[in-house]
Amino acid sequence: MIELIKIPQVIRMEVDARFDRLEAKIDKLADAMVKLVEIDTKIDGILNHNNTQDNRLNKHSDTLDKHAVKLAVVDKSTGANEWFVRILIAALVSAATSIAVFMMRG
Repeated sequence: MIELIKIPQVIRMEVDARFDRLEAKIDKLADAMVKLVEIDTKIDGILNHNNTQDNRLNKHSDTLDKHAVKLAVVDKSTGANEWFVRILIAALVSAATSIAVFMMRG
């Protein structure tokens, strides 16, 4: 190993300056790594939140699908009921007209 006493003062100053620059760069890299870890933690939190929202939306979508099926069944039976009511009203109107005509003649 080279002894520091034998190295001239000018070279020692240049080496110290280089080491200072390297140390500054290493400090900047360490700060950047800390920021990267913080950002990674935030991204993980956002992804977890996004997954939670996706799950909630899927549950709501399933509920809407179930309601759509129920609505289709109710709509089908409502259509049949509507025709039954129309025929019933037509029969009642026909019967009332027949009774009115019978009463007028008779």
